[in-house]
Amino acid sequence: MTGRKGEGLTDFETIRKRSAPEKVAEQILQKIGAGELRPGDRLPAQRDLAAALGVGRSSVREAINALTVMGYLDVHHGRGTFIREDHPATDRVSLPFEAAFSAGSLLELMEVRETLECKSAELAAERADAEQVKRLKNVMEKLTAASDGYETFLASDLAFHEAVAETTGNRVICEMMKLLIPRVAGHHARLRTGRLSTAYRAESVDTARQVVAAIEAGSPVRAAAAMRRHLGLIRRELRDIVA
Repeated sequence: MTGRKGEGLTDFETIRKRSAPEKVAEQILQKIGAGELRPGDRLPAQRDLAAALGVGRSSVREAINALTVMGYLDVHHGRGTFIREDHPATDRVSLPFEAAFSAGSLLELMEVRETLECKSAELAAERADAEQVKRLKNVMEKLTAASDGYETFLASDLAFHEAVAETTGNRVICEMMKLLIPRVAGHHARLRTGRLSTAYRAESVDTARQVVAAIEAGSPVRAAAAMRRHLGLIRRELRDIVA
């Protein structure tokens, strides 16, 4: 008797072609697991890794971003990429590659944001008048009040970043922020960053408050440093999101 069409196929899993970045990540993990790469060791330069593995530098960069999110690597700009001292075990049954690569793309976006927004904070501190400072404080009040509910918190946080950009008086910076913010929101939605800890939200509000205080004090250096701390908080939280 002939079976029904499709009968017995429900136990099969879709075969997914592994990407070059994932293969790069797996090779690095294999070397960590075998002890060839030990905690504190520095990885070869990205161009050298790409040449040795026969892949493009973009694939190496994606792999490094993903492994950074997963807690295996530390990237120190200007110094190199190092194996973390406290990295997780490499023999876990299922490594969260898909989520990690998605989170890794958020790290690339964060690099752009740091470049743009630290400069924005610096310019805002140089140029803000009393009315603009008052508006920033009003935005901070909304951010503080929204720290308990994540969706409202995220919307208020993005409004804070827009307000800092507008305080610069630079139309190009404002236009660039308007292009970046939907991408930031999209990454947060895909990564379900509602799982970010309440401690992260509290520290995020605190560092945003430091940015506003530095702008009000007319201190460009302090404002840029506070913005860098504010933006950098997400890096340490991503590991828990993809675990």
